[in-house]
Amino acid sequence: MAPGSPLSLIFVLLFLLVAGFYLFRLVHPAIWIAHLDAESEGGHAMMAIGMIFMLVPEDWLTPFIIRWNIVLFAASALWWMVRLFTRRPLLAMFLRLRGASSTVRADAIHALMHAGMCYLFLLMSSMAFSMTAPGVAVTSLLLVAFALLTLFYGREVAKDFQATQLSWLQLGANLAHLLMSGMMCWMCLTTIFMIIRMKG
Repeated sequence: MAPGSPLSLIFVLLFLLVAGFYLFRLVHPAIWIAHLDAESEGGHAMMAIGMIFMLVPEDWLTPFIIRWNIVLFAASALWWMVRLFTRRPLLAMFLRLRGASSTVRADAIHALMHAGMCYLFLLMSSMAFSMTAPGVAVTSLLLVAFALLTLFYGREVAKDFQATQLSWLQLGANLAHLLMSGMMCWMCLTTIFMIIRMKG
């Protein structure tokens, strides 16, 4: 899927919808959910916007934009890792809010996704690193991780459709996760194929 191709434009539109979905949930939480986790909603929107940058034509991505995304996703990955160990949303800790908590699985997935985005933008800034042994190893590990994550969310979506009462909110969230993890898997796979072609 080449940047700027009709297929990539379709995915750009899908990720725009995903970003809009989570930003709307962030702005109007009472309409959608009883308990708002602003960090989670913002993190999902950030992921979707980051993937849009990866799908646009390469001419649109200046070195500044790539470096900005590297720094942004590195900071957000660190944020999620700290949150993973504290077991509480960091904003809730800073604002001294009581009763706020987070789940290990969700925080670990966020940390993985944001670290993966940082790594992929890093490869965009230095393709020479992607061809080194450590680069190939990290890309391969991420490919396996995101493939398993895609299968996991595919199963969750199947469960949603099999449920007695369909929750459109839960289905929408699982579909968004499936789309994002699948795209991460695809990006890692295309990177590996590119390395094989260049070395061959």
